[in-house]
Amino acid sequence: MGQGLSIKKCDFKVTMNNNNHHTEEISTERLMVRRGQPFTITVCFSAPIHNYLWLLKRTLLIVQTGSHPSKADGTQTEFPISSLGDKKQWSAALEEQDPCFWTISVNTPANAPIGQYNLLLHASKSDHLLGNFTLLFNPWCQDDEVFLANEAQRQEYILNQDGVIYWGTENAVLAQPWDFSQFEEDIVDICFTLLDVGERHQDKDHIQRKNPVYICRTVAAMLNCDEFRGILTECGTGQYFNGTPPSKWLGSGPILRQWVASQCKPVRYGQCWVFAAVMCSVLRCLGIPTRVVTGFTWAHNTNSSLSVDEYYDEDGTLLTQDKNARVWTFHVWNECWMARADLLPEYSGWQALDATCQEKSKGSLQEKVVLDKAYTKIKKLETISSSSKTQFSFIPTALEEPVNLFIHLQLRNSLLRGQDVPLSIEVFNHSDGEKATHLLLGAQSLRYNGVPVTQLWKEEFHFTLRSNEANNLQVFVPYSQYKEELGQDHLLRLTAILKDEDSFYIYFAQEEIIICDPALTIEFPENMVQYQPSTAKIGLLNPLTEPLEKCVIVVAGRGLIYRQRKYKLGSVQPQSTQQLQIPFTPTQAGPRRLTAHLTCLQLQNLKSYKTINIATA
Repeated sequence: MGQGLSIKKCDFKVTMNNNNHHTEEISTERLMVRRGQPFTITVCFSAPIHNYLWLLKRTLLIVQTGSHPSKADGTQTEFPISSLGDKKQWSAALEEQDPCFWTISVNTPANAPIGQYNLLLHASKSDHLLGNFTLLFNPWCQDDEVFLANEAQRQEYILNQDGVIYWGTENAVLAQPWDFSQFEEDIVDICFTLLDVGERHQDKDHIQRKNPVYICRTVAAMLNCDEFRGILTECGTGQYFNGTPPSKWLGSGPILRQWVASQCKPVRYGQCWVFAAVMCSVLRCLGIPTRVVTGFTWAHNTNSSLSVDEYYDEDGTLLTQDKNARVWTFHVWNECWMARADLLPEYSGWQALDATCQEKSKGSLQEKVVLDKAYTKIKKLETISSSSKTQFSFIPTALEEPVNLFIHLQLRNSLLRGQDVPLSIEVFNHSDGEKATHLLLGAQSLRYNGVPVTQLWKEEFHFTLRSNEANNLQVFVPYSQYKEELGQDHLLRLTAILKDEDSFYIYFAQEEIIICDPALTIEFPENMVQYQPSTAKIGLLNPLTEPLEKCVIVVAGRGLIYRQRKYKLGSVQPQSTQQLQIPFTPTQAGPRRLTAHLTCLQLQNLKSYKTINIATA
């Protein structure tokens, strides 16, 4: 480097810096730092530096990011090495010096673009590459827009890699494990590849990466954009040919790796919880506090009408008149924490972000004004109405007619697969005359997004009720009727239609039930130590009347086993238990989670997990 001045090496002090910047789980070999917080490097010279003082009159550090770094757009910055650094800007302070080395503290501004940077030393018109580092958002820095004051929330919404995603129904909330994998070393590179691809299609540049709002919108666009450049493909039919059904994914890592390995072709397949989980992984990796949120009985794609109409035929079968406006049993999206400099202060905090493919809005400005007025009226109504849930007891077809009959449908919130579904129906005649009635009960399998699969059972009753008389019926939907047609989402919609034979007045009730798979049991030894071989036991009880055939168990657990393992279990006979022993050697101490996923001809979405504390060796 110019007249004999040369650098022997540059020590990026990765272990110390990454620990200080909460990135030690991403890498122990690469420098990963968070903006707004200094990091320390040591530059070792090949000869005593005083021999070259005449070359060091103008010594600078240079940082640059992006494919075409430029001072004009802020992707390249030069700054001197001085005794005092500027905490608000790119700066460098000389902390310690020796004849053959300098120890330098480098400060990054809290609003610098995140990305992968080169660090160069400039002296006497020559540049020397010291190395590369990755810059991320910093929720620990008060000046960063993603600053989150609560340390427990930072641990959960940035550092936690083992999560759960809630699904089911509003009355039976279930949890499935998800491995966010945001700190596995290759994931950070995949996240920046994702931003690169998104920016090429949006004609954006690296300088905008300083803004967390921009990053969130770019990631969301890459998840839910068209099939030619998105990360995941959504399948609306439930037929997952040439791909992986959404229920089989255990974490985000395999999805992101498959996307990169296929030269950024969309991975098949995702549904709302997969979109949200991958979004959470990417944003946590980049340093934006993010969580996965589930809402139940969710009106979706309502065509700007603020209402969803459901249509049933005379047998109580849900029809698909409007394919865009449906009530989803549940829907999953994200919330991200940040200050909103572009909005009023009260809008800062958790921001809703939906990565699931949406219908494009075609509403005019006038329509938006009407919607705002309607929304205001709804909020006023909410203040005077009860917040308790309204029972779907009956829906009269002509509100001006007197309501003479009452129908109530009741069932359990969830049921173990293999059991008959019990229904309790109460019909009451509170008119002053006798009523001849016709009751039609039906069961229909349903996808979580409100799309009916098939009508699989119905039963009819005729009876006469005297004035003020009640009739209580106990009915069962046999397991044999639903076992072949349950569908991936394990949802059944039960309907009851009551007809007044004299007036042909119709009363309607509906409820949903989720059918649960049997649980996998996971057992660990009482004491487990890092680097010492151990064994976990996974057990399966078959509650069905037929054998479970072609059983395969996939296990995963960061720090316990490497990537995923697959085991063939064969057949499990009815009402019997079978155990599988999993040998492994823990490589990381602390709380570690093992996840198991079983598939067979009868069951597709059977997952279980257990966390164990590994003692330090």
